[in-house]
Amino acid sequence: MKQFIRSYWKTLLFFAIAGIIGGFFTGMYILDSYPPEMQQQLLDELTAGGLGGFPPDIIMGVITAMQAAGYGIFLGAAGIWLGKTTGLWKGEKKITKKPLTASFIVAVVGGSVLILSDLIFFGNHSQLIMDSYSVKPTIPYLIASVIYGGVIEEVMLRLFWMTLVAFILWKMFDRKNERPSMWVLITANIIAALLFAAGHLPATAAMLGLSPMIVFRCFLLNGGMGLMFGWLYRKYGLRYSMIAHGGCHIVSKLIWILFV
Repeated sequence: MKQFIRSYWKTLLFFAIAGIIGGFFTGMYILDSYPPEMQQQLLDELTAGGLGGFPPDIIMGVITAMQAAGYGIFLGAAGIWLGKTTGLWKGEKKITKKPLTASFIVAVVGGSVLILSDLIFFGNHSQLIMDSYSVKPTIPYLIASVIYGGVIEEVMLRLFWMTLVAFILWKMFDRKNERPSMWVLITANIIAALLFAAGHLPATAAMLGLSPMIVFRCFLLNGGMGLMFGWLYRKYGLRYSMIAHGGCHIVSKLIWILFV
Protein backbone atom coordinates (compact mmCIF):
# COMPACT_ATOMS: atom_id res chain seq x y z
CA MET A 1 0.00 0.00 0.00
CA LYS A 2 2.80 2.42 0.88
CA GLN A 3 4.51 1.70 -2.42
CA PHE A 4 1.23 2.26 -4.27
CA ILE A 5 0.71 5.63 -2.56
CA ARG A 6 4.29 6.68 -3.26
CA SER A 7 3.85 5.79 -6.92
CA TYR A 8 0.46 7.40 -7.51
CA TRP A 9 -0.04 10.14 -4.92
CA LYS A 10 0.40 12.85 -7.52
CA THR A 11 -2.23 11.29 -9.76
CA LEU A 12 -4.67 10.89 -6.87
CA LEU A 13 -3.97 14.46 -5.72
CA PHE A 14 -4.83 15.67 -9.21
CA PHE A 15 -8.09 13.72 -9.09
CA ALA A 16 -8.90 15.19 -5.67
CA ILE A 17 -8.19 18.79 -6.72
CA ALA A 18 -10.25 18.33 -9.88
CA GLY A 19 -13.02 16.91 -7.73
CA ILE A 20 -12.96 19.87 -5.36
CA ILE A 21 -13.03 22.47 -8.14
CA GLY A 22 -15.33 20.65 -10.52
CA GLY A 23 -17.58 19.38 -7.75
CA PHE A 24 -18.02 22.83 -6.22
CA PHE A 25 -19.16 24.37 -9.48
CA THR A 26 -21.25 21.31 -10.31
CA GLY A 27 -23.12 21.77 -7.06
CA MET A 28 -23.78 25.41 -7.86
CA TYR A 29 -24.93 24.51 -11.38
CA ILE A 30 -27.20 21.73 -10.14
CA LEU A 31 -28.92 24.12 -7.77
CA ASP A 32 -29.42 26.69 -10.54
CA SER A 33 -31.01 23.99 -12.73
CA TYR A 34 -33.58 23.06 -10.10
CA PRO A 35 -37.15 24.34 -10.51
CA PRO A 36 -38.04 27.13 -8.03
CA GLU A 37 -40.09 24.79 -5.85
CA MET A 38 -37.14 22.39 -5.46
CA GLN A 39 -34.82 25.29 -4.60
CA GLN A 40 -37.28 26.43 -1.94
CA GLN A 41 -37.51 22.90 -0.55
CA LEU A 42 -33.71 22.75 -0.27
CA LEU A 43 -33.67 26.15 1.43
CA ASP A 44 -36.26 24.94 3.95
CA GLU A 45 -34.18 21.82 4.66
CA LEU A 46 -31.04 23.90 5.21
CA THR A 47 -32.93 26.23 7.53
CA ALA A 48 -34.24 23.27 9.52
CA GLY A 49 -30.69 21.96 9.78
CA GLY A 50 -29.33 25.24 11.13
CA LEU A 51 -27.63 26.26 7.88
CA GLY A 52 -30.20 28.78 6.76
CA GLY A 53 -27.76 31.67 7.13
CA PHE A 54 -25.44 30.34 4.43
CA PRO A 55 -26.03 30.74 0.68
CA PRO A 56 -27.60 27.48 -0.54
CA ASP A 57 -25.52 27.43 -3.71
CA ILE A 58 -22.30 27.57 -1.66
CA ILE A 59 -23.49 24.77 0.63
CA MET A 60 -24.47 22.63 -2.34
CA GLY A 61 -21.10 23.36 -3.93
CA VAL A 62 -19.16 22.35 -0.81
CA ILE A 63 -21.12 19.12 -0.39
CA THR A 64 -20.65 18.16 -4.03
CA ALA A 65 -16.96 19.10 -3.90
CA MET A 66 -16.38 16.76 -0.95
CA GLN A 67 -18.20 13.94 -2.73
CA ALA A 68 -16.29 14.46 -5.97
CA ALA A 69 -12.93 14.58 -4.19
CA GLY A 70 -13.79 11.29 -2.49
CA TYR A 71 -14.69 9.76 -5.85
CA GLY A 72 -11.41 10.96 -7.29
CA ILE A 73 -9.30 9.51 -4.49
CA PHE A 74 -11.01 6.22 -3.69
CA LEU A 75 -12.42 5.25 -7.07
CA GLY A 76 -9.24 6.53 -8.68
CA ALA A 77 -7.05 4.35 -6.45
CA ALA A 78 -9.24 1.29 -7.02
CA GLY A 79 -9.32 1.95 -10.75
CA ILE A 80 -5.54 2.27 -11.00
CA TRP A 81 -5.04 -1.00 -9.12
CA LEU A 82 -7.59 -2.80 -11.29
CA GLY A 83 -6.15 -1.14 -14.39
CA LYS A 84 -2.66 -2.39 -13.62
CA THR A 85 -4.07 -5.88 -13.17
CA THR A 86 -6.08 -5.86 -16.39
CA GLY A 87 -3.61 -3.86 -18.46
CA LEU A 88 -6.01 -0.94 -18.96
CA TRP A 89 -3.88 1.43 -16.89
CA LYS A 90 -1.24 2.65 -19.31
CA GLY A 91 0.82 4.77 -16.89
CA GLU A 92 2.25 6.83 -19.74
CA LYS A 93 4.45 9.77 -18.74
CA LYS A 94 4.17 11.91 -21.86
CA ILE A 95 1.34 13.00 -24.13
CA THR A 96 2.06 11.80 -27.66
CA LYS A 97 0.84 13.14 -30.98
CA LYS A 98 -1.24 10.27 -32.41
CA PRO A 99 -3.54 9.68 -29.40
CA LEU A 100 -3.77 13.41 -28.76
CA THR A 101 -4.96 13.91 -32.34
CA ALA A 102 -7.53 11.16 -31.85
CA SER A 103 -8.73 12.90 -28.68
CA PHE A 104 -9.13 16.21 -30.51
CA ILE A 105 -11.08 14.55 -33.33
CA VAL A 106 -13.44 12.89 -30.84
CA ALA A 107 -13.86 16.21 -29.00
CA VAL A 108 -14.64 18.24 -32.13
CA VAL A 109 -16.93 15.67 -33.74
CA GLY A 110 -18.65 14.78 -30.48
CA GLY A 111 -19.14 18.36 -29.35
CA SER A 112 -20.58 19.29 -32.73
CA VAL A 113 -22.92 16.29 -32.82
CA LEU A 114 -24.28 17.08 -29.35
CA ILE A 115 -25.49 20.50 -30.48
CA LEU A 116 -26.33 19.83 -34.13
CA SER A 117 -28.42 16.76 -33.37
CA ASP A 118 -30.67 18.93 -31.22
CA LEU A 119 -30.88 21.72 -33.77
CA ILE A 120 -31.48 19.42 -36.74
CA PHE A 121 -33.52 16.58 -35.25
CA PHE A 122 -34.39 16.34 -31.56
CA GLY A 123 -35.40 19.98 -31.23
CA ASN A 124 -38.08 19.41 -33.86
CA HIS A 125 -39.73 16.90 -31.54
CA SER A 126 -39.42 18.73 -28.24
CA GLN A 127 -39.79 22.45 -27.65
CA LEU A 128 -38.25 21.96 -24.20
CA ILE A 129 -34.96 21.05 -25.88
CA MET A 130 -34.94 24.25 -27.90
CA ASP A 131 -35.99 26.26 -24.86
CA SER A 132 -32.99 24.89 -22.97
CA TYR A 133 -30.73 26.77 -25.40
CA SER A 134 -32.40 30.13 -24.74
CA VAL A 135 -30.14 30.84 -21.75
CA LYS A 136 -26.41 30.78 -22.41
CA PRO A 137 -24.14 28.62 -20.23
CA THR A 138 -23.07 30.15 -16.92
CA ILE A 139 -19.49 30.16 -15.64
CA PRO A 140 -20.25 27.45 -13.02
CA TYR A 141 -21.80 25.32 -15.75
CA LEU A 142 -18.78 25.71 -18.03
CA ILE A 143 -16.28 24.88 -15.27
CA ALA A 144 -18.39 21.97 -14.05
CA SER A 145 -18.73 20.54 -17.56
CA VAL A 146 -15.04 20.66 -18.38
CA ILE A 147 -13.47 19.72 -15.03
CA TYR A 148 -16.08 17.50 -13.37
CA GLY A 149 -17.12 15.94 -16.67
CA GLY A 150 -13.65 15.64 -18.13
CA VAL A 151 -11.88 14.33 -15.03
CA ILE A 152 -14.21 12.97 -12.34
CA GLU A 153 -16.70 11.33 -14.69
CA GLU A 154 -13.82 9.64 -16.51
CA VAL A 155 -12.38 8.43 -13.20
CA MET A 156 -15.76 7.06 -12.20
CA LEU A 157 -16.98 5.57 -15.49
CA ARG A 158 -13.85 4.59 -17.36
CA LEU A 159 -11.06 4.16 -14.81
CA PHE A 160 -13.27 2.52 -12.19
CA TRP A 161 -16.46 1.03 -13.67
CA MET A 162 -15.18 0.02 -17.09
CA THR A 163 -12.05 -1.49 -15.53
CA LEU A 164 -14.04 -3.22 -12.79
CA VAL A 165 -16.44 -4.77 -15.29
CA ALA A 166 -13.52 -5.90 -17.44
CA PHE A 167 -11.86 -7.44 -14.37
CA ILE A 168 -15.04 -9.32 -13.36
CA LEU A 169 -15.74 -10.61 -16.87
CA TRP A 170 -12.11 -11.65 -17.24
CA LYS A 171 -12.08 -13.61 -13.98
CA MET A 172 -15.47 -15.20 -14.66
CA PHE A 173 -15.27 -16.09 -18.35
CA ASP A 174 -11.74 -15.48 -19.65
CA ARG A 175 -9.35 -16.73 -16.98
CA LYS A 176 -7.35 -18.86 -19.40
CA ASN A 177 -5.81 -15.67 -20.81
CA GLU A 178 -3.13 -13.71 -18.98
CA ARG A 179 -4.98 -10.45 -19.73
CA PRO A 180 -8.62 -9.77 -20.68
CA SER A 181 -9.50 -10.60 -24.27
CA MET A 182 -10.73 -7.93 -26.65
CA TRP A 183 -14.36 -9.08 -26.32
CA VAL A 184 -14.12 -8.53 -22.56
CA LEU A 185 -12.82 -4.98 -23.01
CA ILE A 186 -15.41 -4.14 -25.65
CA THR A 187 -18.23 -5.51 -23.47
CA ALA A 188 -16.93 -3.57 -20.48
CA ASN A 189 -16.85 -0.41 -22.60
CA ILE A 190 -20.47 -0.92 -23.69
CA ILE A 191 -21.65 -1.48 -20.12
CA ALA A 192 -19.73 1.56 -18.85
CA ALA A 193 -21.19 3.68 -21.67
CA LEU A 194 -24.72 2.59 -20.73
CA LEU A 195 -24.02 3.47 -17.09
CA PHE A 196 -22.62 6.80 -18.24
CA ALA A 197 -25.81 7.53 -20.16
CA ALA A 198 -28.05 6.38 -17.31
CA GLY A 199 -26.17 8.66 -14.94
CA HIS A 200 -27.33 11.64 -17.00
CA LEU A 201 -31.00 10.73 -16.70
CA PRO A 202 -31.69 12.58 -13.41
CA ALA A 203 -30.33 15.89 -14.74
CA THR A 204 -32.10 15.30 -18.05
CA ALA A 205 -35.36 14.60 -16.25
CA ALA A 206 -35.06 17.81 -14.19
CA MET A 207 -34.56 19.90 -17.34
CA LEU A 208 -36.57 18.12 -20.03
CA GLY A 209 -38.70 15.42 -18.44
CA LEU A 210 -38.41 11.76 -19.44
CA SER A 211 -40.47 11.15 -22.55
CA PRO A 212 -39.41 8.18 -24.74
CA MET A 213 -37.75 10.62 -27.16
CA ILE A 214 -35.76 12.29 -24.37
CA VAL A 215 -34.63 8.95 -22.96
CA PHE A 216 -33.60 7.80 -26.45
CA ARG A 217 -31.69 11.06 -26.94
CA CYS A 218 -29.91 10.66 -23.61
CA PHE A 219 -28.74 7.12 -24.32
CA LEU A 220 -27.86 7.80 -27.96
CA LEU A 221 -25.78 10.92 -27.37
CA ASN A 222 -24.26 10.22 -23.95
CA GLY A 223 -23.91 6.52 -24.60
CA GLY A 224 -22.31 7.13 -27.99
CA MET A 225 -19.83 9.58 -26.53
CA GLY A 226 -19.15 7.17 -23.68
CA LEU A 227 -18.20 4.48 -26.19
CA MET A 228 -15.68 6.82 -27.82
CA PHE A 229 -14.20 7.88 -24.47
CA GLY A 230 -13.94 4.21 -23.52
CA TRP A 231 -12.21 3.40 -26.79
CA LEU A 232 -9.64 6.12 -26.11
CA TYR A 233 -9.14 4.83 -22.57
CA ARG A 234 -8.66 1.26 -23.74
CA LYS A 235 -6.38 2.05 -26.63
CA TYR A 236 -4.32 5.00 -25.37
CA GLY A 237 -4.98 5.64 -21.70
CA LEU A 238 -7.12 7.63 -19.29
CA ARG A 239 -5.58 11.02 -19.98
CA TYR A 240 -6.77 10.90 -23.59
CA SER A 241 -10.36 10.05 -22.65
CA MET A 242 -10.21 12.99 -20.22
CA ILE A 243 -8.93 15.34 -22.92
CA ALA A 244 -11.65 14.20 -25.33
CA HIS A 245 -14.41 14.44 -22.72
CA GLY A 246 -13.42 17.91 -21.53
CA GLY A 247 -12.80 19.04 -25.10
CA CYS A 248 -16.22 17.79 -26.18
CA HIS A 249 -17.81 20.07 -23.59
CA ILE A 250 -15.67 23.01 -24.69
CA VAL A 251 -16.61 22.56 -28.35
CA SER A 252 -20.32 22.11 -27.66
CA LYS A 253 -20.49 25.13 -25.35
CA LEU A 254 -18.57 27.32 -27.79
CA ILE A 255 -21.02 26.41 -30.57
CA TRP A 256 -23.88 27.11 -28.17
CA ILE A 257 -22.51 30.52 -27.10
CA LEU A 258 -21.42 31.71 -30.53
CA PHE A 259 -23.99 30.31 -32.96
CA VAL A 260 -27.17 29.14 -31.19
